[in-house]
Amino acid sequence: MKLLPQGEWGGTAVGEQYASVQKILDGTLRAIRTVGARRLSMRDISDASGVSRGTLYRYFASKEDVLAAVSEYVCASFEQGIAEVADANPDPMERFRAVMQFFAHFTIDRSPDRIFEVEPAFHLEFLRTHFPRHKAAVREALEPTLDYLERRVGEPINRDTLIETLVRLQLSTLVIPADEAWMRSWNESPEHILQWALQTVG
Repeated sequence: MKLLPQGEWGGTAVGEQYASVQKILDGTLRAIRTVGARRLSMRDISDASGVSRGTLYRYFASKEDVLAAVSEYVCASFEQGIAEVADANPDPMERFRAVMQFFAHFTIDRSPDRIFEVEPAFHLEFLRTHFPRHKAAVREALEPTLDYLERRVGEPINRDTLIETLVRLQLSTLVIPADEAWMRSWNESPEHILQWALQTVG
């Protein structure tokens, strides 16, 4: 997963510095899974990241700064990744399939085991504050698909409601994990998911 552009964490993320920052952010996600955000200390972050305390403080002055950077890191990685997947699939239905697959896998990959149970407040705050950005990223990625669908049905689609339905549907798997049957349906049947969503939004 790529990092944010240079300078987003208050330092110059190039070369070894770039790698160190990413180690810190990934390590912080692992540490949150173990001890939770409230009990998390800079020592926990340092240990989980495999970097020295000096290296950690070179980039972040406090735990709060690290947690803010982690939230931005995850959200920006989502925005960048979903845009890249969409751009790689010009066919409108294949684009939908690829975007939804990326969304499903990102939700799992960026939510370490038990992180929601260990630190629900941190996770819920992240989802609530970043929900508009998730919706905007998914809508932008799927605009060609929505254009295609409108041409097929011959009338405008309520795009905001459709996208919000899809995003809420996927994020619900953080609370109630999806089983293999659901993941198979989500990954293999984009037409079915779209048909259901269109019927839902009227």
